[in-house]
Amino acid sequence: MGQASVQAPPQQGLPLQGSCQVRCAGCRMILTVAPGMTEFSCPTCNLAQMLPPELMRGPAQAQAQAHGIDPTKIQLPCAHCKAILNVPHGLSRFACPQCGIDLAVDLSKFKHHFPPPPLEPPEEVNEVAIDVEREEDEGGMVGETFSDYHPPKLSIGPPHPDPVVETSSLSAVQPPEPTYDLKIKDDLESSKTLSCLQIETIVYTCQRHLQHLQDGARAGFFIGDGAGVGKGRTIAGLIWENWHLGRKKALWISAGSDLKFDARRDLDDVGAMCVEVHALNKLPYSKLDSKSVGVREGVVFLTYSSLIASSEKGRSRLQQLVQWCGPEYDGLLVFDECHKAKNLIPETGGQPTRTGEAVLDIQVGGLD
Repeated sequence: MGQASVQAPPQQGLPLQGSCQVRCAGCRMILTVAPGMTEFSCPTCNLAQMLPPELMRGPAQAQAQAHGIDPTKIQLPCAHCKAILNVPHGLSRFACPQCGIDLAVDLSKFKHHFPPPPLEPPEEVNEVAIDVEREEDEGGMVGETFSDYHPPKLSIGPPHPDPVVETSSLSAVQPPEPTYDLKIKDDLESSKTLSCLQIETIVYTCQRHLQHLQDGARAGFFIGDGAGVGKGRTIAGLIWENWHLGRKKALWISAGSDLKFDARRDLDDVGAMCVEVHALNKLPYSKLDSKSVGVREGVVFLTYSSLIASSEKGRSRLQQLVQWCGPEYDGLLVFDECHKAKNLIPETGGQPTRTGEAVLDIQVGGLD
């Protein structure tokens, strides 16, 4: 191990070519490290330390393996004294041998500390050491892990084409027993158009819809799947299941009019080619089931903006939809991208949004 030199004043000349300048992790003095040197001690406070990984590039990196860098371990900076530590893979908590502070491994902050790895890096997990006490004081989770998700109680349908994960804590909670018998189960098993994850969601949704709340309204179901799971196809499967139960009217409310074409594609994919999709913004404000309009069944697709729209004569889309569904309506109400209906109950002093009120009204205005 060599000894670095304290940075010379500007009038005494520049550092040697190929050398680098770092701040001492102990006394914070600016040190000049000679070319090829990766481990050194500060001449002022005698603290032993090494160059951070981002400075071990080029020729110096070739010598790094011979100066204390263990390729089987991960080099992480201490969150307190900034010393570079060799941490074995899989070690989630440890104490810094330099300052003694308790540290933990945080997967989310690695990219903020290190440059991109070389072209052929050793296999490792992106990790960085953090101060445990500071993280726990802020209420954060340290080292949250994830597990692959597979339906634990259903075996219908092919595996999902993309990997889906859930937190390890959530994986310890078992879902309810599936008791609903799908009408389209045989079609789905033969066509394999929906994955086991999507079919599981349809089963639990239909199972929930069989229940009623204390006020007599039919219970709803919230689909919280992330991007890539295929919520559109799941919704199409729900519409197709309800179609087989005789519920041949459905409202599909989404964020944009162009998504109507995605809805048509998803219905076709699940085999529901006979279910028509009607874009509400292309229809007049007159009765949808009148002879002039002719919408007797199928999916009426609309946006949250259309839900609060009205004509020059004062007829609203909401009234039009309630009339089309009728007082005994028992079909699906799909609130896709439902965050668009936020702020029904605003903060103190605020006013509820028209969209939030309309979404509530369409559920209580004769639509269970």
